[in-house]
Amino acid sequence: MWARIMGSQLVEIINMPKAMTINNIQYPKSIFTRAWTDEERKALGIVPYVYEGSGGENMFYTSSESSPAVQADKVVVTKSQTARDIDDIKTTMKNHVSSVLKGNLEQTDWIVIREQDNGTAKPADLAKWRTDLRAKAAALETAIDAKSDVASLEAMTVFTKEMADAGKKASEFDEWPLNPRESK
Repeated sequence: MWARIMGSQLVEIINMPKAMTINNIQYPKSIFTRAWTDEERKALGIVPYVYEGSGGENMFYTSSESSPAVQADKVVVTKSQTARDIDDIKTTMKNHVSSVLKGNLEQTDWIVIREQDNGTAKPADLAKWRTDLRAKAAALETAIDAKSDVASLEAMTVFTKEMADAGKKASEFDEWPLNPRESK
């Protein structure tokens, strides 16, 4: 991206190369190719339009951008992140845990209903799995509640290359007991 400036004023943001008329002179869109140097474009008042910093919306952070700042050789928009409210993050994470638990339990709810309807006992391996699922959900919710900052909550959900290199399969948040009927 480029910006057209006059002195310290931003005149135009240029998203795509295009032909332009500057000071009554028509320039082809090739002024945006490598055939032209940054210095040649700068002489016309065209400079790079760049983003600096980090941003991105997710469960943990909101992002914002500064107004474009005209500098001598570029126009800069600074991205920044602000941590979301920790209680809102915890609520979102616990809702996710509940959703995963519900989805897993629904796979075998019919077994519980069958036992209630006609007395056919639940298979021990599935009963244990359902208990293990509930224990995992309770442990995750306890761990979420114990965290006091955004970084530690985020660390619960991050799976890094270092973790993969150490032989771990997923983040703490993603490791749920496997359905014994599917893991065989």
